Amino acid sequence: MVEWTQAGLSAPARLLPAGEQFVEWVQYPAVEALDRHSGWKFYYHAHPRSERLARENGHFHIFVPGPDDVHDGAALFSHLIGISVDSQGLPLRLFTTNQWVTGESWQPAEALVEFVKSPGLTHTQPADVAGWLGHLIELYAVEICALLRARDKRLQARALMEKTNPYEDRRLRIPSQRNISLLQRISRAGS
Repeated sequence: MVEWTQAGLSAPARLLPAGEQFVEWVQYPAVEALDRHSGWKFYYHAHPRSERLARENGHFHIFVPGPDDVHDGAALFSHLIGISVDSQGLPLRLFTTNQWVTGESWQPAEALVEFVKSPGLTHTQPADVAGWLGHLIELYAVEICALLRARDKRLQARALMEKTNPYEDRRLRIPSQRNISLLQRISRAGS
């Protein structure tokens, strides 16, 4: 990350083709960055300004292999965590998504917690961005696990209250989220 800072770049900027600007809803890289060894993948994108947090530039979506790995010839995936970042690329927020948001293959929190223990982005390009994301997962492992469990609790409560399929409820996009500050975390670790 020191090289990025010296060059005035960030993790999202590393995903942009030379000379291009970010375009809302476009995925960077164009094809998810996939680790063929572990099945983990990620991409970055930004929603329209009206749908973002005040300081958010965009966010990363990080996925892990789905429970059956392949279905009808297509690889299945499960959303592990979203990481919102500001214009300098500093993380602002961790969040989970409802199933309909990413079209994921649903896995309960306890299955996903197992993935958090050992991030699988080692063989993904660009390696520096993948490594940075892996380190964030390690640094915020406790918070990510808590968010996954809170996601499941909220969806279960919604199913009981409304007697509907909560995973397809378009009113519920983000079941759990938490603001974070990398600078505060690092300063606390150094104390």
